[in-house]
Amino acid sequence: MSIIDFELEEFRKLCENVVPNSKIIACTTDNPFVRVEICENKFNRNIVCCLRFPDLYPQQPVLVELKSRTLSDKFLQGLSKLCETKAREHLGKPQCVLVLKFLQQYLVENPLCVCFDEIQQLRRDLQSEETDGEQLKLKQKIQTVQFCARGGAYFYRLRAVIPDDYPQQCVDLQNAETNLPAVLLRYLNGQSREIARQCVQEPLRVTKGKKQTNTTFKPVPSLYRSLKFCLEATRDFYKELCPICSSGVLPPDPEKLVVDDTKDEYVERVYCGHLFHQGCLKRFLREPPFPKGGKLCPAKRRHPRSDANNYLGGGIGKQIADVREQCSSETCGIRLAHDRWVVNVKVAESRWAQKQARERELEEVVDFLK
Repeated sequence: MSIIDFELEEFRKLCENVVPNSKIIACTTDNPFVRVEICENKFNRNIVCCLRFPDLYPQQPVLVELKSRTLSDKFLQGLSKLCETKAREHLGKPQCVLVLKFLQQYLVENPLCVCFDEIQQLRRDLQSEETDGEQLKLKQKIQTVQFCARGGAYFYRLRAVIPDDYPQQCVDLQNAETNLPAVLLRYLNGQSREIARQCVQEPLRVTKGKKQTNTTFKPVPSLYRSLKFCLEATRDFYKELCPICSSGVLPPDPEKLVVDDTKDEYVERVYCGHLFHQGCLKRFLREPPFPKGGKLCPAKRRHPRSDANNYLGGGIGKQIADVREQCSSETCGIRLAHDRWVVNVKVAESRWAQKQARERELEEVVDFLK
């Protein structure tokens, strides 16, 4: 009996008892070959390991091939190399059970392997010069990704908890912290969670104008999509200019940020996505002209993160199309809307007329006193 035949005979007896959650699928001696499935009681970490024996085995390491329906090919290739490195540590000895024990233990100790590609992509995004200082830390034991995005002196920090049935369920975004204004914190929290939810939940209804298809909805990974949004938004906030006064909306020093919502320097975000100084926005809305249907955003270009489609109802698509015909491509042109200032044209005109009347009365009084 050759050493391979002897090892395979022992392998049939020991594998499922020594390697937790393992199941032998195939074990042949004619063309020496082993196939074992490792099920970590989590469908997203099931893996099939194929072991082949080189001509000079066991003086050469056993050849490892890994397959999985959920884990990425790039991750499997790297893990295969780790398994073969482990086999090289035991040249001249039986290697199959040792390799499978190492593989099973690795899957137990590294639950974040289910989002390997997303983590690698986030690391690449964070390595650029513009994002120097941003961090990505992995906590394998609690299945958590700690993420911090920076824009200038501002930061947005949170942790993403990966559920056991990821990507069938979306990431759980928790403990958000920032030195950005409260209105932007609410926006980042709400929008990132909505992006994650849309990755795993089928839309209740199809948007008008889109043809309904028979394709079955399939959940997609949500970690990268939600954190990438937070990264880009945080990076851009401190660069934004007020469309009215053309100065920076956020002060360079976060310590000088105005938190009193009665002050003119207080930051407001409207549904088209642009940021305004509160004082600038009030003056713009209160002064003529007062076009039919309300004033349009005076920003020089559309905002990449507009909420108009969500907040202004189903007719927004037609409204935007009409605006594009009237405005240049470099103008935002979406109707200004904000839940704190819901003023129709007639009310605005009436208030402006009353203000002008008071100013004229004051001028007459001043002239009379002179």
